[in-house]
Amino acid sequence: MRGSRIGSIWGIPVLIDISLLLALPVVGWWIQRGVSVRVWIDVLTEISPHTVRYSAIDVGLTPWLVGAVVFFGFSASLLVHDLVQTWLARRYEVQMRYIMLWVFGSLSQFDYSTRYFERETPIALAGLLTSALLTGLFTAVLWAIPGDPQVVVVSVGLLAMFNGVVWLANLLPIFPFDGALLLRSLLRRVTSTMLATRIVSVLGQVVAVIVIFYAVLVLEHLLFGLVAVFFFFSAMDERQFVRNRLFLADTSVSEFVRHRESCVPSKTLVDDFLTEARLDLSDERAFPVCDGDGTPVGVLTTEALQSWTDRTGVSATTNVGKLVSEDVASIPEDETALTAYLLFRDGTKYVLVSYSDDIGVLTASEFLHMLGVRQQIADVHLRRLP
Repeated sequence: MRGSRIGSIWGIPVLIDISLLLALPVVGWWIQRGVSVRVWIDVLTEISPHTVRYSAIDVGLTPWLVGAVVFFGFSASLLVHDLVQTWLARRYEVQMRYIMLWVFGSLSQFDYSTRYFERETPIALAGLLTSALLTGLFTAVLWAIPGDPQVVVVSVGLLAMFNGVVWLANLLPIFPFDGALLLRSLLRRVTSTMLATRIVSVLGQVVAVIVIFYAVLVLEHLLFGLVAVFFFFSAMDERQFVRNRLFLADTSVSEFVRHRESCVPSKTLVDDFLTEARLDLSDERAFPVCDGDGTPVGVLTTEALQSWTDRTGVSATTNVGKLVSEDVASIPEDETALTAYLLFRDGTKYVLVSYSDDIGVLTASEFLHMLGVRQQIADVHLRRLP
């Protein structure tokens, strides 16, 4: 999984991406600079009963204080949005893999099972409704509080407007926004999941292109255009993601294993291993390494061995356990290839497939290459059908 785990709710990991942490000082700097934030404050004056002046918050550390309040308040709003969807998904017995908070909002990573697609409409609607209610809540508080201190007015007002922007953005038919999920769920009533995803994905890319040109040519706002570029590729990624999930759901991971090796005990000396294996270190190979109980603990690569011998020239007292890559996950041979795909997508470097006598080692590049080949073959066969 990308990002750092900050806890779990209902047993579901909650992650925070580094991009969101970097946004904290940026928000404070943005308010302190006072360039574009003045526009937001002018809008705040128009939509609220309060007359807000930027000079009232442009004092000492006040801009940074407002930035911190808005940052944490907005992050909490994003988490509430995802928790409502998570609660509803759990009621429908839809599995959640994790919740991610990042610079572009939040992301609930659902398990794209048949059960999920059958319940996608209420889940998407729950997200849209939550964003609307949060916007309404902060707006109501904004109207209820007095005009002073203006630091409080600005903080609440920015939270109301930011949540409003999230609600409006979520209406867009661009993955992973709720609007795209809702549209896909409606299209699924008349077509397949894959075709519905493809239609919404293409529509989202068209909308993103329109936003890019509008942002760059009309608004002359390059950053806004770059954000739209990101969502253009996000729509494309969702299409490929769903295609891969549907393709791999009923495929055994064993069909992707090309090499199986005996597990190397972690206490084996590097010299002994090199002598016994008679390796050509210029070849790219990977060997599973197990602890004393036979449990896989990592992968030993010829690249790591070559690097070690070049660096030390002597390995008589070093065991292979000191050279392994521990970024691995182990799955049984009867597991689906979808499990391996999801592990690779979350950043796992190696997937070990356990058999009774040996272990297969899969790398992300090898797995994705084989997946692409299999999909091309499947497409050819499909086109040949009468």
